[in-house]
Amino acid sequence: MTSINHEDFVKELTFCIEKEDIVKAKALLQFASDSNADMDLQKRALLELGKASEKIAFPLLEYLTGIEISSTELQESLYDLILDKAYGNTDLVLRFIRGKNKKSRLLFIRAAGDLNLQEAAGVLQEVISSETDTETLKEAVLALGSLRLEEYLPAFSPIINSADLDLKKAAVQSIAAMGGQKAVKMLTAFVTGDETTDKIVVEAIAEIQDIFALDQLAILLRSKKTIVRDTAIDQLIQMGQKAVPVLTKAFQNAQSDYMVHLITTLGYIGDPAAIPAIIDIINTQPKDPNIRQAAFEAMERIPSRKTAICLAQGLTDPVETVRMGAARAIDKNLSKALVAGLKNIVRQEDSESDHAVSALIDSEAENIFGFLLEEESFIRQAKNHVTEKASPRAKERFLDLLRDKGKTELAAEWINALPEEKKGRGPEKEDLAKRIFVIDDSRMMLKLYQNKLTKMGFEPSLFQFPEKALPEILSSKPDLVITDLNMPDISGLELTREIRKKYSRAELPILMITTQSDFLENENGDITVNDTMLQQSGINRIIHKPFTDEIFIRAVSGVLEP
Repeated sequence: MTSINHEDFVKELTFCIEKEDIVKAKALLQFASDSNADMDLQKRALLELGKASEKIAFPLLEYLTGIEISSTELQESLYDLILDKAYGNTDLVLRFIRGKNKKSRLLFIRAAGDLNLQEAAGVLQEVISSETDTETLKEAVLALGSLRLEEYLPAFSPIINSADLDLKKAAVQSIAAMGGQKAVKMLTAFVTGDETTDKIVVEAIAEIQDIFALDQLAILLRSKKTIVRDTAIDQLIQMGQKAVPVLTKAFQNAQSDYMVHLITTLGYIGDPAAIPAIIDIINTQPKDPNIRQAAFEAMERIPSRKTAICLAQGLTDPVETVRMGAARAIDKNLSKALVAGLKNIVRQEDSESDHAVSALIDSEAENIFGFLLEEESFIRQAKNHVTEKASPRAKERFLDLLRDKGKTELAAEWINALPEEKKGRGPEKEDLAKRIFVIDDSRMMLKLYQNKLTKMGFEPSLFQFPEKALPEILSSKPDLVITDLNMPDISGLELTREIRKKYSRAELPILMITTQSDFLENENGDITVNDTMLQQSGINRIIHKPFTDEIFIRAVSGVLEP
């Protein structure tokens, strides 16, 4: 091919086009499209074809679409030429869409969508209703969706129910491209329980991003389907500030589980605009401790010293997880007013102040201690907790902090006050035989689990992100995995599913801890989970927040020593 003179070739092709000699022009184009042909010659051939009238250009374009072209660049040049010639020639486009040449049909269907040829909508609908070839059907679905004609929404319903995942995705994508309330309602109706479909649908709703779609995403946070709920949370977090007004508006009349997810999502978004609504929740002191805990954890993620004084009340909460959440929020929101409030609490030296001091120490809230170490009442209560109640980890961390603050003698005095069995720097080696991995997106909950497990004689490995824990679990099997259910990006169920691809329930037990009541059955106040649900999920045991030390110890011991 390199021996062919380019100018002679172009002259001959131009002559054929002028004389409308389609047969000879096809032979020349086939020659130019050969894989060994010079790229410059191929481009010149397309350039000359672009100058031709539609009468000859379209048959030649159809012919070229049927020829195997290996060069991606040449394929795109050919498609650009089709777009150029198709513009303003709707009838010809429709004729090729109805034609029998699959390759040309695919390109002209795509062109109808890219050129927004709304006159092609009816023909595209015909293709969708009658076509059996998956590739052609997919291209027609995408093209019709790009036309954004609401009256054609019903055409996509059968496609979403298709067993072919690519077709299903194309239909969902096309409905989302149309936008509007009808599209959102239609997508929502297809949230049916199939995890793959549900995830695709929720992500598509998020792509619409009008106010109705945002409202619907917020509503989906109360879904009983974990994949739906977690996908909606992830999408709202990605939207960021835009989602805040919708989420705070949804606070009104929200039930417990729903409220927890709304607050948690706002915390991850991290926009200060959410602070007034979260502070209002804290001030109303909701009965559900999971709501109170979620509010304090959100305040840890969205520091605001101007409104921090109300956080002090969390330190006297009757539930340990709430107190620790408040302690960590306080540590990130310190202000003069808040420090004054904390001093007043610890000076009471009653059961509530004991709870407050214990929470500050157990949560490792280090910033506040610089203001409290000169308070005698704090020192007395801190010594009592560290020497008698604190976990080995919390004890050692606080003693180290005393030394860092120049309180070396005080630290030595407290060590001497410890019972002999507690003077060591941690559990004995034989107690560390069991390897426990803990995964929770809440740093506060990780501290809580760490304290409880070290008290039991274990030294757990902590992971805030499931995606970091999973490779460790698969490469170096622990004896127990403790995981939260609702976490961004990878939920506890998704994590469990990946683990179960390698380890059975007998080989590696998984203890899931959740606030979510849809996993639980409540009979006469007793929270239970049926065996069928456990088998299907791959989880060995579930416990519900808030939980007592007794419940936690019994659950951990039960799965480690069945």
